[in-house]
Amino acid sequence: MRYRARGRWWHFPGPERDHLERALKCRADAIERICMLKGTAIEAGYYEILDRHLVPILVALRLRPNHITLAGFVVSLLAGVFFAFSTLGGGVLTLLTGLLDTLDGSLARALGEAKKYGAFLDSVLDRYTELIIYLGIWCYFYQQGRATAWLSLILLLILFGSLMVSYTRARAEGLGQPCLVGVFQRGERIIIIGLAGMINPLANSIANRPGGSGLQDLLLVIALFVLAVGTNLTALWRFLHVLNNLRRS
Repeated sequence: MRYRARGRWWHFPGPERDHLERALKCRADAIERICMLKGTAIEAGYYEILDRHLVPILVALRLRPNHITLAGFVVSLLAGVFFAFSTLGGGVLTLLTGLLDTLDGSLARALGEAKKYGAFLDSVLDRYTELIIYLGIWCYFYQQGRATAWLSLILLLILFGSLMVSYTRARAEGLGQPCLVGVFQRGERIIIIGLAGMINPLANSIANRPGGSGLQDLLLVIALFVLAVGTNLTALWRFLHVLNNLRRS
């Protein structure tokens, strides 16, 4: 095994190679946990709430995972429409979309119905969901006459980054390489947009007070800028991460 460190290649035969491989795997797992809150108390607590309180209700109603997936898609359509007129309504429905997106997976595991058909349906609709929400945000600014070239560029960069974050993972897994690094995956993006949309009206009212900045939708624009930068950095991170893994394998 060859490993590059401090500007040179190191060769590790036999047992030393095995120790190094385990160390590298542990380091990669640690990075993934930090970047995704994977295996943390926050994630465990969230899914425990779903499994204990929401999934049993869905099972009692005889709903299936695909029903929840389709419901999430419908809610995302409503989120896009609401965002065009009210960031508060759009933000609330965006967070509901994220809840349904995780709930369908929990229900599938509870029923033992985690199938490739459902996973493919969920992945495709997830892409449409985000595009619809960002379109609604652009329409919101357009109606106010503030859909500037810079704002359109920011939204376009978010779309590029979001799609490439998903594509790099899908392509890597197709090559047999895990790819979970990065902090701007779909769940994080949904939370940021949802919270920014909900808080945006309050931020606007504060900005309009005497002595306020007077800048409308500043919080929402900041959130969009963070996503534009963060998604593309995550895509680049994944790209380099997979390249390094493929080079070592």
